[in-house]
Amino acid sequence: MEKKRRQLTPEQDALEYMLACRDKPFLEEKFINSFKGKGVFTSRAIEPSAFVVEYRGNIFSPKHTTRRKKWGDNLNKYFFEFSWKGAQWCVDASKDDGTLGRLVNDDHISPNCEMKKMFSEGKPHLCLFAVTKISPGEEITYNYGDSSYPWRSTVSLY
Repeated sequence: MEKKRRQLTPEQDALEYMLACRDKPFLEEKFINSFKGKGVFTSRAIEPSAFVVEYRGNIFSPKHTTRRKKWGDNLNKYFFEFSWKGAQWCVDASKDDGTLGRLVNDDHISPNCEMKKMFSEGKPHLCLFAVTKISPGEEITYNYGDSSYPWRSTVSLY
């Protein structure tokens, strides 16, 4: 007899994947094109509000910016800055650790996910949750924020 898995809230689901440092098995990395690079795609439908993937990396205070200044813009493209407990923080996902959250692309017009802060064991975690139904084969995207990113003004076909 097959054991039935208990129904988890999206936050409980996120917590399980965060603690295990794993990505969902139906997410996959794919090369899109030379302009956009790689992206994350789903092979299974994802319902609105569901946990999708964590943006993992080293967490530090931007006060300690010597690494960022040393490496310049190459490194900055994997930085995600956020506020927590009244201070500014940053997730540095520039090291390829085999996880997929760092490869999720920007879509400032119609993203299918949004970033939410979650807390576990006294540490913040950045997690993407679906805002629309995401179909099999669809790319996972979120809005990187209000900054003026160079690719937003570049016309390209992808």
